[in-house]
Amino acid sequence: MVNKAQSWLVHIFTASGAFAGFLSLQAILNDNVFLAFLWLSVAFFIDGIDGSLARYYKVKENVPFIEGSILDNIIDYLNYVFIPSVMLYWFDLVPPQLSVFSVALILIVSCYTFSNTKLKTEDYFFRGFPAVWNIVLFYLFVVETSQWINFTVIIFFSVMTFIPFEYIHPFRVKEKKYLNLFITFIWGLCCLLLLIDLRDTLSPFSAYREIYFWLWVVLNLYFLTFTIKRSITVK
Repeated sequence: MVNKAQSWLVHIFTASGAFAGFLSLQAILNDNVFLAFLWLSVAFFIDGIDGSLARYYKVKENVPFIEGSILDNIIDYLNYVFIPSVMLYWFDLVPPQLSVFSVALILIVSCYTFSNTKLKTEDYFFRGFPAVWNIVLFYLFVVETSQWINFTVIIFFSVMTFIPFEYIHPFRVKEKKYLNLFITFIWGLCCLLLLIDLRDTLSPFSAYREIYFWLWVVLNLYFLTFTIKRSITVK
């Protein structure tokens, strides 16, 4: 009985990501970029640890009639695809004449990602861009690129969805797992500081922005290098 209760709590925890997505959408409609990304970050955190909790509490065995992967995909599509698409449109991140096309492209291309039965390798790398449009949009806001560059980025990652580059899942991939988890943790802290910078009020950490911004860039280069090396290695 206790095990079933724990398993249900894990499912509820996963499902709470949908509510975080709603709060993010509400923030977008209120023109609050900071809160929008804050709630998406909460959803991202939930998604990052709920799988480990599910495996630890043997959720699949205790509640076999609830398919956790389907629940996870529903919420991920909402928070990683649909809400970033709304954000892209609402905040005019691409040229106005291309905004509807960009939204349609993201929504349709990402359906392929979430229905692709070969999305993950046996050692948990993602094949093709894994539809993390929430992160892409966050980067565009941080770097403050132009509308045309943003549109080019949307096209690039849409195409990369179908190119079998292998992207790391830092919580599942065993290769250099502890190093990857450590770097992911530092990356997350840098993202949090950069997120605070998106507030209307001056950030108390802004005096150190050069430090954590360039550290963030270097950490991104690490993951990029990891992906390229993995993808071009002949197995």
